[in-house]
Amino acid sequence: MKIKKTYLEYIGFAIPFLLGIVCLITVTVGNYQAFLPIPMPQQLIGEYSYDGENWQTLTEDTELSAREKSLFLRGTFSREMQEGWLLNFYSNHIGVAIKVNGEQIFIDDVLSIPDLPTEVFASICAREWRATLVPYIGTDDVVEIYLENPHMYGNKTAYNDFLTTLCSDPVDWNLLEQNLAAYGEKTRILGMALFVASLMILGAVIAAVILKLPIAGMMLKLGLMTFAFSGYVVFDSIDISYWSDLNVLNTYVGQLCMMLAAFCLCHFVSDIFVGKIRTAAKTAVLLIAILDSVFILLSFTGVTVIYDTMPYWVVSQIILCPIFTIGCVKELLRPSGKRLVPISALLLFSAFLLDIAGVGNHIVWRTPCTKIVFSILFVVHIIAAAKSILIDYRASARAKKLEKELEDSRIAIMLSQIKPHFLYNVLNTIYHLYRKEPETAQEAVSSFAEYLRCNMLSIEKNAPIPFSAEYQHIQTYLSLEQIRFREKLDIVYDIEVTDFKIPPLTVEPLVENAVKHGVTKKRGGGVVTISTRRTADRVLITVRDNGVGFDPEHYMEDGKEHVGIRNIKQRLQAMVGGSLDITSSADGTVAVVTIPVKEARNTR
Repeated sequence: MKIKKTYLEYIGFAIPFLLGIVCLITVTVGNYQAFLPIPMPQQLIGEYSYDGENWQTLTEDTELSAREKSLFLRGTFSREMQEGWLLNFYSNHIGVAIKVNGEQIFIDDVLSIPDLPTEVFASICAREWRATLVPYIGTDDVVEIYLENPHMYGNKTAYNDFLTTLCSDPVDWNLLEQNLAAYGEKTRILGMALFVASLMILGAVIAAVILKLPIAGMMLKLGLMTFAFSGYVVFDSIDISYWSDLNVLNTYVGQLCMMLAAFCLCHFVSDIFVGKIRTAAKTAVLLIAILDSVFILLSFTGVTVIYDTMPYWVVSQIILCPIFTIGCVKELLRPSGKRLVPISALLLFSAFLLDIAGVGNHIVWRTPCTKIVFSILFVVHIIAAAKSILIDYRASARAKKLEKELEDSRIAIMLSQIKPHFLYNVLNTIYHLYRKEPETAQEAVSSFAEYLRCNMLSIEKNAPIPFSAEYQHIQTYLSLEQIRFREKLDIVYDIEVTDFKIPPLTVEPLVENAVKHGVTKKRGGGVVTISTRRTADRVLITVRDNGVGFDPEHYMEDGKEHVGIRNIKQRLQAMVGGSLDITSSADGTVAVVTIPVKEARNTR
């Protein structure tokens, strides 16, 4: 079976994107480890306390709760450290102070504690890798550590993160930074790829607006969502504190991008819903916008830090999530509903909930479900968008071609109505009437002028016109023909309805055919009958003659330029969804124009 060229274009477009995402996922999964590989890990052997009084033994399996505001640790390191080495650790939005043998070797800039224990407040909201130069520390030296968590959400594993990432590193080796770069680089590449893609999509939006493609709105939302998500991926990389010293800004940008990406997703999905669920979804989108604005204002006015708005933001998303979930399910169940967008939204909502539950999360690769699902779906939607753009562009090209054909047909029809022999015959008739019947000649001149005026007006019309205008044009034409043929041409008007619209010059060419090819070729002449009827769902216009008849199929294939019948059919279908049927025999010809009532709009 021969593959269509269009499908080959889609396949060629999809292959590099699919290979790129598969490569990223393969590399990431291939290097994924349950624990962060760090140089010379340090284990604190000793005990811990949340209040500085009740001490408990610290083991490898101890789960330390960062929900407790303070944590006191004391004990010894499992490895000795030489003087001038670095003690590295991960600070997940917590304050840290460290003493060795009673001597303070590290304290956060925002902390001031002469002696442990004491109460501190970490005003810097950031996630970063920290390091401090140490004196010689043997396996018998007493180490005291004080941790302070000013947050109640988001960093529940912060104390365990601190302990599991303790490591020593000769100051000139930079082992930890090099090790983390192997992980962070993959995340940054993914984020930058999404960032570049988002700029390309937003650029394509401009082109779509210029080309007046209906897909422009959808592309804009997809581009903004991708732009926001790319920022979230980049600023959520594990080693961001090594290549960006603006730790507070890193946190704010990362969380703002996450909030904006979620908002764009909900806005994007709500557009496909219908009925009451659409109203509910749009209301939910408005509420999300208001809540996000409140959280941002509270953060930037100093009322709170943005990290502490996380619990309220997550709760709001979880509460509103069912609305979009129900809407997606209903859209999938609708016979004519869309499929790609609701399926994608359900997958992303599920991934978001899995990440909230902590499935697959750890220090190196946070929120893995959302990132992986979004990356895969992004490729799928890019392919779908490219396909839609191609289809819309071709449809636009076809529409322009049809418009040009309709314009040409109007000109051709006008010219066909004002052929030289018709002009000669009418003028010759008027000439002879001028001497014998001057009053009739004046009427003929007036009718001929009106006929020419109606033809000129018809060529300027790009939309259906009232049938009454077409009817007047028919009467003008027939009055001229009756002057020419006199008793050989009888006209019967059986008009029941006129309050509807038709394409210009639709019925008049049929009447002309009835006169020219029907009754005037019959010995003794004949009758042309024009009638209109309305049924429950359509309007019927009939042109009937009792002339010599003809073979419609042969008539259209006789080598002549029959622009009348051909263009009437094209314009009826394109402009009002109508049709033209012609039957002919030796007893005459019947032409029936059918227009759906819903298209034949009332002109009153």
